[in-house]
Amino acid sequence: MKFFMRLSLAACLLIFAVSLAPAAQAASKTFVILPFTVNAPQSYAYLSKAVPATMQAKLYRPGVLEGRVAQGKAASQAEARKALSSAGADYAVWGSVNVMGNECTIEVNCVDKAGKIWSKSGQGPLSGLTGVVQNVSAALGSEAFGVGGARTLGVTSPVGGRAGGMSSDIVVNETGQQQMYLNPQFRYQGAGASDGSRLRSQRLPGNMVDMAVGDFNGDGKNEIALLGDHKLTIYTWPPQDKLKKLGEISISRSNTNFSMRAIDLNRDGAKELVVATFEEESNRPYSYFYSFRGNTFREYADRCPYFVSVLAVPPHFTPTLVGQGWDSLKLFAPGVHVMVKNGSKFSLGSRLDLPPGASVFNVAWLPGGKDGKGDQLVMLTDDERLKVFQGNGKTLIHTTMERFSGSATGMDHYKGMPGLGVDRNYQLPSKYYAPMRLIAADLGRTGEYVLLVNKPISTASQLFDRYRFFPQGEIHALYWDGVGLALKWKTRRIKGSVAEVDLADVNNNGVLDLVVGLNTSPDLGIGSRQSMIVAYPLDVSATDPNVPADMSDFEVNPN
Repeated sequence: MKFFMRLSLAACLLIFAVSLAPAAQAASKTFVILPFTVNAPQSYAYLSKAVPATMQAKLYRPGVLEGRVAQGKAASQAEARKALSSAGADYAVWGSVNVMGNECTIEVNCVDKAGKIWSKSGQGPLSGLTGVVQNVSAALGSEAFGVGGARTLGVTSPVGGRAGGMSSDIVVNETGQQQMYLNPQFRYQGAGASDGSRLRSQRLPGNMVDMAVGDFNGDGKNEIALLGDHKLTIYTWPPQDKLKKLGEISISRSNTNFSMRAIDLNRDGAKELVVATFEEESNRPYSYFYSFRGNTFREYADRCPYFVSVLAVPPHFTPTLVGQGWDSLKLFAPGVHVMVKNGSKFSLGSRLDLPPGASVFNVAWLPGGKDGKGDQLVMLTDDERLKVFQGNGKTLIHTTMERFSGSATGMDHYKGMPGLGVDRNYQLPSKYYAPMRLIAADLGRTGEYVLLVNKPISTASQLFDRYRFFPQGEIHALYWDGVGLALKWKTRRIKGSVAEVDLADVNNNGVLDLVVGLNTSPDLGIGSRQSMIVAYPLDVSATDPNVPADMSDFEVNPN
């Protein structure tokens, strides 16, 4: 009898031990990644921390595998084990990045507390660094850590208890998740605009050159300013109604409108409008300043012979009026200056420290945010690629391969050598297109900034440089992931040629909107060009600041 009791007790203990095994296996593992050694030109030095940060994000599994990037490089197993001991983790990861021409190789090593070593390597073109890092991370996670599968960006539950599928108008990292935030319309394929999740104005006659949203008449509500080739018109957009015109003014019949920005120059709560124009024959600039307080246009200051725009200048990122002179050969004179008002005139003041090629129209600062990683300067080049500069515009660290902006407003520019002049009968002009607004925004108030920019889409534009009436476009939200500008989210294809993008409560209902100004596609003919406004209310209440960023869409081309 006692034998059977002992046998039963032993069986119970065995079952209990077996039941505890999965719980023990489910205990979270920890790892530490050390900065990689970079064997490459100095311009690639940022990969030392960027690649480990990317691997850390790829390997992260909440409650299963967690890690962090440590300080201090390791050149050997002994140094890695020393870092492992001081970090108190289960594993230590170290490695190197080697760049030879357009090829790159990544070597990764891992050691655990028992001294067991894993080594993995990957090789590929420099432009495909993303895939190399992903493959090495997956192999290391599977063999060393015992985890598999690609981690996708976590998202919160739908707002208001709604359930739905993948967004029909915004794609988040294209990772295939079935829920997302920002806009309830994006959860219903073909839901239409009847639920208020997408606003669309009536069609307006004429071509749209630029657009701005703000309180221009001082009533505490936002209005819409639309800039045509020669006119400026102010509209209001009442809820559940059409655009209503409040006022219109002709800027100049001899000059063509080029760009428009809004800024509260006298700090009275109503924004003034700054319109930059150019003479078609010589490209000489003239900028105009208008106030619209009380629904009446008034000249805030005398016109000035400079290209004038507005930049949010660090360290406080206060909107600042900036100007730049004209050059007969280079189009833009060297140097971007803060504008100073003397009486009724604006003149050039102190010069901003910007890299070569910067103008009043093509730069924006991307704040470092909560991580304190430092502000970055983003510049749109003449061929409409985005360059990222670190250290207040001192060091070029990234250039996108994709092209952005896609404005249709441009100036014919005849390039020539100093003293030789230009033969317009023989020489063909180049074209400088007005850069669209680059918007740096912290949408979820999480301390993480994204850059909103238009991505034009057209097959004809790839064959013909001057084909600028793009039939479709997408608005991309880009963020710095430590390696390059990665895609956070984007809209679905927007039919029509995007003229401008803004971020404001366009219909004054208390909800922030992504506002897109559109020109109709060219099938109606240039003479029949029409424009309209589309707005996407953004629901930022469901953003989760604790979700690790997905860094899967970066590209590398620091040259």
